[in-house]
Amino acid sequence: MKALAFAVLALLAARPAFAATRADAEAALAAAVAQEDVAGKLGNRWVPTETALMDARAALKAEDWNRAAASAAEAQALAARAIEQSHEQEAAWRDAVIR
Repeated sequence: MKALAFAVLALLAARPAFAATRADAEAALAAAVAQEDVAGKLGNRWVPTETALMDARAALKAEDWNRAAASAAEAQALAARAIEQSHEQEAAWRDAVIR
């Protein structure tokens, strides 16, 4: 999962710039919020994820679709990593404590 999050970030950074539409930005934000909700249910929300979500919402309100889509993609990748971290820590705790 960790590799997946970094692969997503690498693809986002390497892709050619495109003009995002309102629909692109809204879809990216919805996906990021859904991923962050999963992280929240695991009790592992990250401040940088929340900051990226706030920026995506502000950009959407300002009709800056490219910034909104980029911030939402960043938030989604961070939330995915938070979820992965939760699972890693749960496994590490079981391996270290439960015998």
